[in-house]
Amino acid sequence: MNGKTVSGRMYRGRYRLDPQDKLRDVLLRTTDKQVAEQKLRKAIQEEQREREGLIAPRYQRHAAATPLVTHIKDFIADRRAVGRDDKYVRELERKLIRLATDNRWVRLADITAESFCAWRAGQKMNPKTINEYLNAACGLLNWLAPRIGINALRHVEKVQANGAQKMIRRAFAEGELQLLRRVSGLRGVAYLVAARTGIRRGELEQIEWADVHLDTTQPFIAVRASVSKNHLHAMQPLTSDAADALRELHSPEAKPHNRVFAGCIPRMNRFREDLKAAGIDYTDCRGERADFHALRKTYGTMLTLAGIGQRTVMELMRHSDMRLTAKTYTDANMLPVSDAVVALTKFAASKRDSQIDSQTLVPERPTVSAPVLLIAGEPKLLPAGGETFSPSQTVLVRDSPQEADGARCRVRTCDFLRVKQALYH
Repeated sequence: MNGKTVSGRMYRGRYRLDPQDKLRDVLLRTTDKQVAEQKLRKAIQEEQREREGLIAPRYQRHAAATPLVTHIKDFIADRRAVGRDDKYVRELERKLIRLATDNRWVRLADITAESFCAWRAGQKMNPKTINEYLNAACGLLNWLAPRIGINALRHVEKVQANGAQKMIRRAFAEGELQLLRRVSGLRGVAYLVAARTGIRRGELEQIEWADVHLDTTQPFIAVRASVSKNHLHAMQPLTSDAADALRELHSPEAKPHNRVFAGCIPRMNRFREDLKAAGIDYTDCRGERADFHALRKTYGTMLTLAGIGQRTVMELMRHSDMRLTAKTYTDANMLPVSDAVVALTKFAASKRDSQIDSQTLVPERPTVSAPVLLIAGEPKLLPAGGETFSPSQTVLVRDSPQEADGARCRVRTCDFLRVKQALYH
């Protein structure tokens, strides 16, 4: 002050509760000796009570006093740091903030099983969504467990979701897809590429022109690991119509780092307007929806209808479970079940022409084959049981005594075990 240096003396304290303990050094942050002594006595008393189990450890008391919103922000930041999907993180944060707001949870102590169950009883969400809220809350509390102890919602049961009505998507028919593309302008290119590659909406939004390879023998889009939902690099082949549409969309001024579908991927309201313009119902008579993600289901269904093997379809869909490919991303309403029944009828009608039925047309079968020369000299036959065999490897019955009309040529292969029995018995 006024060019002079003013120094203050801050007190520190040292103590240990047990002679075998190391000395604890405590910053008392005061220049008043009496205040410093009071702070030191309080610190010693708190540690003694902690050791006796009378109060929670200091880190737990600090966590309990911290606002819940701060814990949520820390949790969300950690989820991003470990590389969780951005859409998942956004939904997780939204659910936690809603739970805290609706239940008036301000501190961690406010989170109880009773308050959550009371909130759940007043909701009209489907069971799957309710369970997602519970999973979000439990994820936060489990993450905080090293600081706060046991999860307060650990005994809350999930809602029974088996048999509950679920939102089901349908696939677009090829005619519907082409009509939707025509009425949607540039957005139609995004719709077509989504239906021809199965690339998800969030992935499409981040595709850059550097990821699009149109000048190769097989054009493809590279889905970077940083963009892909499963964090794996993938190369999605393009059909000829999708490649042509992308060539038309590409402008000479476009830079490699520019987003391909900037401004082409609409929000849900705009997508519904495009559906209406194309005369396509958002929800059909079966209650199945045709939203943007239905374009991915269209891709899986069309591959199946084209006769592609399920293992290959699973790879193209970038699934880790074939059941997901076969059940969720294949529209059963578009499968050719009627054609399968027709094929079964034809198969049943042709059964009378099978090889077994042809052989039954022969009324009598010879028990002795025609003699076969093994070496120069007389023919040799070996008796075995009630039949006679030649020890040659294969014998063609050239002259069947009574060959029925239409009967097929019969070939008898030598059974060496029976030949051995005939030689030694």
